Amino acid sequence: MKTPWRSILGLLVVMLFGSMLVACGGDDGEDRPGSVAVDPKSEVVSVSGVKSGTNSVSASGTGSASGTSSASGTGSASGTSSASGTGTGSASGTSTGGAVKDYDSISGYKPASDVTTHALVVKDVGEINALFTDPYDYSAINAIYTDGKNSVKSSGSVRTIKGAASAERSEDIWDDYVAYYGDANWLDTFVSSAIDGTGPFAGESDGVRKQGIQKGIQNQVMIAWAIHELVAALAKADDGNFDAEKGAPHNWDEAWAFYAGVEPGSGPFGTAEKRGGNFGTGTAVNDAILKAMDDGRDALLAGDVAGAQAASDEIIRQIQITYIQASIRYASKMTGDLESGDAEKARIHQAEGWAFFRVIAPMIDAVDPSAAAAIDGIYNLSNEPSDPGSIVIDALESTYSALGISPSEVGTLQ
Repeated sequence: MKTPWRSILGLLVVMLFGSMLVACGGDDGEDRPGSVAVDPKSEVVSVSGVKSGTNSVSASGTGSASGTSSASGTGSASGTSSASGTGTGSASGTSTGGAVKDYDSISGYKPASDVTTHALVVKDVGEINALFTDPYDYSAINAIYTDGKNSVKSSGSVRTIKGAASAERSEDIWDDYVAYYGDANWLDTFVSSAIDGTGPFAGESDGVRKQGIQKGIQNQVMIAWAIHELVAALAKADDGNFDAEKGAPHNWDEAWAFYAGVEPGSGPFGTAEKRGGNFGTGTAVNDAILKAMDDGRDALLAGDVAGAQAASDEIIRQIQITYIQASIRYASKMTGDLESGDAEKARIHQAEGWAFFRVIAPMIDAVDPSAAAAIDGIYNLSNEPSDPGSIVIDALESTYSALGISPSEVGTLQ
């Protein structure tokens, strides 16, 4: 199975997040580190101001995975999105059929399995973000990051963001990031350094450290977690496991739980909405991701591995658009800061741009190492802030063709 983003790029490396030690399995379909026993909380809160809608899913299968599935959805944020599709397919291996249970939509997406508690992780992200008031309480921030709070499994243990960021693992896509960053624990190292004021954040102001914590968690960790679930779903599909509650559809549902969850503004979904507003593309990225999520769910319920792979590829492509937009925006902010003589603001925006760019840096490096190096040279905190000029946007634009992205999809910074 090709990696979602490398299938876009046409490279040969196989992508497997499925073997993560944080891979789904266990009492809630997963086995993640960093658990603390507490009283279970499983409520789903209502969400306003985001896409909402209804969908229907159905699946049938006996022996081999086969059948048809359909889904439709409508909703609005500052726009509308809908998806419908049917798929047929077959796969050898273990599969269970039967009716799919009816679960409530989560921020516009209708899951085929129970991901109620998974969708509460973004509440932890939101509560961390709310702690950035003077003076910053780094101890309280670290407690939520390390111990978790809102996403409680049926066993009473808690999913933790640090657990997802720091699990010991070795797999193709993870090893690519490890090789690029030269750190086997690249996600947690970045966030924990910002919390502790060590490493690249040693001696930095609260404003700079905030960017490492906030963007490191909401974007780097949550995107990596969501992508892992997509790939874990595809791995199970390759094995013929299409059981809605424990197989490929369940992992697929988890991807949306970590991308948007019950508080989309606290997840990568929220970042995509903001960047769409900055670049005049509105809700295009999230509309496309929601449609691809619907399409991939339906494909998996129908045993259609190729259809799910295509949906995963599209989700990765859309994610790249968001973080290209973010990388361009903060280069522009640095230019403005330096022109006005505000070096501290430039340093804060340098840290913010770096945290966003790290989400896609290895993907950019895969198609144009010189472009990735040029952008990292601007944002890496080992360097003092300097006027990016057109360096960042020129470097990113040089990769659009290889990434399968058009300039109109990125839009123009408003």
